[in-house]
Amino acid sequence: MTLSPQVTGIALIVAFLGGSATTWAVTSSSSAEAVSKAEIVAAIKADPALCPAVATAPSAPPPAPSAPAAASLEIPSAEEAQAAFVVEKGSSFPNVKISIGQCDKDTEGPGVACAADIDWGDGSTANGVIGFAKTPTGWKSTHYY
Repeated sequence: MTLSPQVTGIALIVAFLGGSATTWAVTSSSSAEAVSKAEIVAAIKADPALCPAVATAPSAPPPAPSAPAAASLEIPSAEEAQAAFVVEKGSSFPNVKISIGQCDKDTEGPGVACAADIDWGDGSTANGVIGFAKTPTGWKSTHYY
C-alpha cells in the first residue's frame, strides 16, 4: 500500500504526537528506500536550510603555518659557537670552552637556542642554554643560564 504525500505527512504528525510505536505502525512499509550519503550531501548543498547547523556554521579559520623543522634551522658550527661565546664573555673567561648539543628555534629572539656544556677554563663546569643569532658580521651569542 502506497500513501500519498499528504496522507503520509498527516500520518507522520499523528505518529509524532502518538509516540514511536505509532510511528512504526503508520509509516512502515515494505517499499523502504535507502538514501545515500551523497544524496544527503547534495540536498544540503542545494538548500542549506535543511541543516541549520551547516547553514549557520562559521567558516573554519585557515590552518596556522607549521613551525620550521629543526633541520631547516641555521645552527652555528662548533667553531662559530665557540668564537661567538668567547666574544660575549670577553676577557672575563679567556679559556672558556663550550660544546653545543640540541638546538631549537629561540623563543626569546632571533636565531636558535642550544643546550650547552660549558667549561669555564678555571676548573668549573656548567650546563646551560645559549642563544645564537647570525648577524651580517657573524654569529652573536647570549648566555641565558
